[in-house]
Amino acid sequence: MNKENTKLNISLLYIEDEKILRTVYQEILTRRVETLYIAKDGEDGYNKYKQYKPDLILTDIKMPKMNGLELTKKIKEEDNNIRIIIMSAYGQPEFFMEAIDLGVKGFLLKPVKNEKLFSIINEMSKEILLEKNYKIQKEKQIRAENDLKRSEAILRSVSYAAEQFLKLNFGEESISMVLKHMGISMQVSRVYIFENHYNDKNELLTSQKNEWINKNIEPQIDNPELQNISLIEIGFERWENSFRNEKPIHGLIKDFPENEQSILLSQNIKSLITVPIFVNTNLWGFIGFDDCENERIWSPSEIKALSAAANILGSAIYRNQVEIILHGLNVNLEQKVKERTKKLQKEINERIIAEKMLSESEEKYRQIFENANDGILLSVNGLVKIVNPKLVELTSLLPKESIGKEFINSIHPDFKELVITNHFKRLKGEYVPERYDIQIIKKSGEPLWVEIKSNLITWDNSPAVLSFVTDISERKRASQELKLLNIHLEKRVKEELSKREKQQSLLIQKTKLESLGELAAGIAHEINQPLGGISMGLENILFKLSENEVSPQYIKNKFSHLFNDIERIRKIIDHVRIFSRDQQTSEFKKIDLNKTIHNALSMINKQYISHNIEIVLHLEKGCFVFGNTHKLEQVFLNLLSNSKHAIDKKKKTNHNINYQKQITISSNCNKNKVVISFEDNGIGISEEKIDNIFDPFFTTKSSKAGTGLGLSISYGIINEMGGEINVESEENISTKIIISLPIFEKVK
Repeated sequence: MNKENTKLNISLLYIEDEKILRTVYQEILTRRVETLYIAKDGEDGYNKYKQYKPDLILTDIKMPKMNGLELTKKIKEEDNNIRIIIMSAYGQPEFFMEAIDLGVKGFLLKPVKNEKLFSIINEMSKEILLEKNYKIQKEKQIRAENDLKRSEAILRSVSYAAEQFLKLNFGEESISMVLKHMGISMQVSRVYIFENHYNDKNELLTSQKNEWINKNIEPQIDNPELQNISLIEIGFERWENSFRNEKPIHGLIKDFPENEQSILLSQNIKSLITVPIFVNTNLWGFIGFDDCENERIWSPSEIKALSAAANILGSAIYRNQVEIILHGLNVNLEQKVKERTKKLQKEINERIIAEKMLSESEEKYRQIFENANDGILLSVNGLVKIVNPKLVELTSLLPKESIGKEFINSIHPDFKELVITNHFKRLKGEYVPERYDIQIIKKSGEPLWVEIKSNLITWDNSPAVLSFVTDISERKRASQELKLLNIHLEKRVKEELSKREKQQSLLIQKTKLESLGELAAGIAHEINQPLGGISMGLENILFKLSENEVSPQYIKNKFSHLFNDIERIRKIIDHVRIFSRDQQTSEFKKIDLNKTIHNALSMINKQYISHNIEIVLHLEKGCFVFGNTHKLEQVFLNLLSNSKHAIDKKKKTNHNINYQKQITISSNCNKNKVVISFEDNGIGISEEKIDNIFDPFFTTKSSKAGTGLGLSISYGIINEMGGEINVESEENISTKIIISLPIFEKVK
């Protein structure tokens, strides 16, 4: 597709009081930008700015109710970064100077050529889109960091839940501690558990059993409407279907179906996530998390972690049920043994043995949580004794392939030394980190990032290590993506800095060409003098030939003068050609300062003489500096041009007939530096303006006489050479520019 036919992805507000121009530019700009707003005057433009907040504003200056400059000032007070292009049919510089003070960087003089308009819109749209993209990337980075932090907090809560249920079993005390820890870690308003049951008609009902609430949150545990409810009857059929398919319900309440919103909004819920709890293959109930303060979007990693928490709860409930059954069996067994005591003493002995074995079995059962969502491994003397199903899933190794083998076999070679060191330190009772990250090798040979947490226990009267293994591959992947995002941002910043450097180089070349344009008249004077000598010499030769008075010696002398004039013209042209060439890549070298000053004067000397300007030189011999001679000439020519402008302006306003226009150039050198000064007796600079003369685009000349870039670029060139440039001025008396550069012998 042609780039000129591609719309720019920005919004533009066009403000114009002339109806014909509005119609014409509406047609033109509609094809150029994605979104266009039109306003008929300054007041209408301000209202549309408040309403739409456009990326770019294009406005006329002369308008009723509120002119363009008043509008710009008012908008800049609200958003100083907004980009504004000023258009005017009037060329008064005061309008543009005021616009510059307001921060406007785009100016167009009516009638505006479409190419010029499109060029400035394209340039500003690039900056707008770059800033938008940077903000998007930054927001993505922040979201990724927040998601990672929340996911880590949830994973810690899941690990905490596993520990509590392992220590305290499933009961009111452990549930209360786990819900509180989850609520605080996840920064939610409410955490609750609902348990399913059936009525006499075999209908599935659910009731709230447990709850934790944050400060200033209304509790719902005593709400009768949350007891013995049928999800289908209250319009929550979607929930029951999702739970049966092992899928959570989550999102913003305002996006839920209307029949669900009425119940949830009555509890001041703004967003939630509910996850089903399964015990074996039966839907036992669900755990829910409410946010009553923020509209929170749950990330995939958070959902996965909360599903793990639900699995932990399901495993704990199942374990509790099994223990209740075992306890019932114990009671029943004891009763039977008592009834048979008188008959079979042998059965009594067997019962004692059975009770001992059962007690030992229960102790082991409490230490190993077989249904945890984390992998669990028990090792004695470095050999694997027990693994749970989750560890089998993580390593893809069947129990028979790992039990009885060294636990170190599944550790990645890069981490074996670390694991072995921590293992023996733990056995000795020395300090070992509570948890750390390693890689294990699956049966397929694929590495997997896991988090290891180990505890020292006793097993069969021997020291053993119980380890919990958590899959953290998603967390590692998110961390790597975050690093890549940072690298991408650094690359973009470097590219932008490079672009700025190129723009600065182009500005320097532009001012050099502007200087050459101003020097054209002076160069013409310099060339006209030797041309006149050549012309007169040729006429004399022709005259002598006509009189037959030409001698070989005469011809030789005349040709010598003619060739000298030609050589002088050639040197002037060569110097101008070299000066005008882009010196961006020129290397720094030793510079004869006085020669550089004379080279600069050679291009303008005749012009200044024709303007009756006396140039006085006080140059100390042997002053050398280190730098680029062409850039330094550009600085000198700019200073001479400024002095000429100040002197000519004073001549027009000065009624003193004895006023003599004069520029004095001095140089001197000492042990450390070389000082060059350019002093003129022109109009000088006022005290309130003198601090701004080195600012880009600041100038005391008219808009036709200068761009305001010369002194700014001169400042940059001197700074690049390690020097300083300062100004001393007295209004209507004189101006003196002082340049200090390191002397060549001091440069390393």
